[in-house]
Amino acid sequence: MASNILINQVIVVGRNKNYQVNFNPGVNIIYGDSATGKSSILNIIDYLLGGKKFKSYPEIELAGRYAALDVTLNEDRYTIKRDLFNPNRVVEVYPCAYDKIGEYAATNYLPNFSPNTEYPEAGFYSDFLLDALNFSRVKLKEAPTKDDSKQVRMSFRDLFKYSYINQDVLGSEKFLKSDNWAVQTKNKEVFKYIFNALDSNISNLEGLISEKTNQKNKLDKTFKTVSEFLRDAEFGTLTTLDDEIDAVDAEILNISKEIAKLNETQAEDPEIYQALRTELANLAMERRVINADMQEHQLKIERFTRLKNDYLNDISKYKASVSAKKIIGEVEQEIELCPVCDNTFEVTVARENFEIIANEKIYSEINLLKRRAKETESIANKAKFDWENCQLKLKEIEAAEKEAYILQEKNTAVTPKIAERDIFVSTLGELNQRRKELVSRLKVRNKHNNLSISKESIEKSIISLQEQLEELRKSTPTMTEILESLADSLQSYLRFIRIKSPKGVSFDKKTFYPRVRDIEYSDITSGGLRTIVGIGYMCSLMEEALNNKINYPSFLMIDTVGKYLGKTKEQKYKEVSNLDADRSEAVSDPAKYKNIYDFIIGLAEKYEINNKTCQFILVDNDVPEHIVNDLKGFIVAHYNSERLNGLPVGFIDDADY
Repeated sequence: MASNILINQVIVVGRNKNYQVNFNPGVNIIYGDSATGKSSILNIIDYLLGGKKFKSYPEIELAGRYAALDVTLNEDRYTIKRDLFNPNRVVEVYPCAYDKIGEYAATNYLPNFSPNTEYPEAGFYSDFLLDALNFSRVKLKEAPTKDDSKQVRMSFRDLFKYSYINQDVLGSEKFLKSDNWAVQTKNKEVFKYIFNALDSNISNLEGLISEKTNQKNKLDKTFKTVSEFLRDAEFGTLTTLDDEIDAVDAEILNISKEIAKLNETQAEDPEIYQALRTELANLAMERRVINADMQEHQLKIERFTRLKNDYLNDISKYKASVSAKKIIGEVEQEIELCPVCDNTFEVTVARENFEIIANEKIYSEINLLKRRAKETESIANKAKFDWENCQLKLKEIEAAEKEAYILQEKNTAVTPKIAERDIFVSTLGELNQRRKELVSRLKVRNKHNNLSISKESIEKSIISLQEQLEELRKSTPTMTEILESLADSLQSYLRFIRIKSPKGVSFDKKTFYPRVRDIEYSDITSGGLRTIVGIGYMCSLMEEALNNKINYPSFLMIDTVGKYLGKTKEQKYKEVSNLDADRSEAVSDPAKYKNIYDFIIGLAEKYEINNKTCQFILVDNDVPEHIVNDLKGFIVAHYNSERLNGLPVGFIDDADY
């Protein structure tokens, strides 16, 4: 059983509406104009899969409340809910699709390895993800060559960096190469773990099988105990409870219709009716006040969020000026010949006409702007909190209005049909209470049923792990074999893309980084070629997961596939890439760009032919029309900043981008 992550749906729950994107197995493409929220979708997925924090996007700050991810991990479906603006809050996990979460209770997990006194029993979210994907929890040596090396926990996030390339990393010289020596060392150990090449892999698998077996035995015992209790309590089966809820809903609908008919023919007691009418009017007035407050809070959220982003932009500009000064250097005492008038020009004269601000003053201004940004963020967060409180007050008003309407019905003047109506009203209340009890029972039954599903999933995991252990005992792969296989996959990819001279392809035995023409990835001067090689590196991992049992989830997200390939309207990354090298490599050739997509689609088809699950989520800017026609079957979202052809303006489709 190969491990896989399959995203079904991403949802941002907003104050006014929900925003969502649906995904399919295989290849999924999101494209459109710059700054339309494409990358934010990948950032949300990354965050909901355990990212430390969610990158700030003004339109989501203004509209969003929390995010949810409907995802299948191996064969089990879950919905993951997480607060977008407070990454330290617990992550809620429901064992069902998003549209079913009302029928299930959530399990809370801590987003990081720090204990939380508010949830002392909560497990770690990283452990949940590793367990769900059937990956063993291991500790890695900080210094692998030393027997007495300190060990550190490997988290799911250590693995996931091999499944997601964000737009800041793709094509960068530092792709998967941290400046931190300890992180580099850990990355190498994680790489070994992926390919079952750690010295401790066999013992880790044996430990995981033992742990899974204990979990299964515990679930067996719990399932049996709960089954006996539910049976003795005559709790009802899932089918019975579903049928009962449907029957109660039908009765509620019929009785509500009968009450409405009786109310039409019934005269009201003027005095009581007037009192209730006054109360309802007061509640309506209070509702209007709260709605006005909510509008004011929403305006504050928008105003101060935009102001905070203005401050952050100003900070970036000041930092850029400091960087520019470092690059340019101090003004020298030089005299140059003016190319226009042939007169001499003393460079230092510029100081008399242009103010050159000292770095100390710039840093002082940056610190001031940081304080202001923090203050505006605090005000915006307070406004969000007040908005949520207003929502709670509105619910209280709705409950009060409902009670007033019931009293209005009970205290009307006596008519020949009043007794009949009172019976209907009383029955309606009983039915609503009965429905609440049935829904509560349904949640318990679903929880009980999920124990059975979890038990079956663990049994399958144990069988798969035992097979994997047997294979490892027979032939544990060497790093040389692994790197040679990866190099073969990478070379096949580069030939398919048709880069110039796809020779000297290998993986460095010390760093595990790819080499092309015997040049290590980070030393390649063409940003376009680095982009192509980086995508090929990740595709090689996907190819290995197809052909071998490795600790990799057959899932890959790539942000801005066409980066450095000359396919976007605004090449804001040009200064990072060597343009002469790009021209020499002909990276702007449309055929290369299309070949990347064709290769990924072909790889997804190989998975399908082998009855295995994989998923690619690709984000890009303005894909050429002739390519779009070939890819339209894979497009799950398309945005246009001008709303041309009825397209949404962005992921947050009612935002002012």
